[in-house]
Amino acid sequence: MTTILIAYVPSATSEAALAFATAEAELRGGSLLVLASEAAINPAKAKGVTDHRPLQERLEAGPVPFELRTVPRRDDPADDILETIETEDVDLVVLGIRKRTPIGKILLGSTSQRVAIESPVPVVLVKPEGFVPPARF
Repeated sequence: MTTILIAYVPSATSEAALAFATAEAELRGGSLLVLASEAAINPAKAKGVTDHRPLQERLEAGPVPFELRTVPRRDDPADDILETIETEDVDLVVLGIRKRTPIGKILLGSTSQRVAIESPVPVVLVKPEGFVPPARF
């Protein structure tokens, strides 16, 4: 069975990636492995509470089997994604992407770029609906 890995944080980019990954898993007869940052799921994590029930409920209502894993927040989420690819039987990675300024890329790096370059399995980068690429000159 095909396993599709998605890294999820509450955002338009992750929503687009989740929709794509779910449709792809359904098409392939596969399942989802969802990595969700505990800090992204609940900023109140500092109080020791992690609540991923809304995401869990949405996945349960969906058409494909899934495993939801909460991962601790790291400086570079690419570490969690790449480590999971290496330790699990992942066939495809789906990540949401957003437009960043050149300065933002230099200062903050890019999780999706690093994963796409270092992943031993195919990576699909999904833009949120309504994304308009910058004009080319």
